[in-house]
Amino acid sequence: MEMLGTKMAFLPMDGDGVGGALCQGDGYRPSSDGAKIYLNGGEDLNTPLAKVEKAGGKVVMPKTKINDEIGFMEFFVDKEGDNMAFHSPK
Repeated sequence: MEMLGTKMAFLPMDGDGVGGALCQGDGYRPSSDGAKIYLNGGEDLNTPLAKVEKAGGKVVMPKTKINDEIGFMEFFVDKEGDNMAFHSPK
């Protein structure tokens, strides 16, 4: 979707509403120094992890256990240079 010159991709969520959005346009600058964005990796982190390098990204911290209650995380840099992370329970 494009709105006011900004391209937007909306992230789904359970129930009504939007779970977030990715935006591209004037004033948006990919950066490895910006905020780290954590995305829901689903039930098993191995599923999205397998897609990172195929999509042009680079894994910078492999699947790592946080603890039994919280689950796992994995850090990557997307093809535009943004710091990103996935989280999942397993």
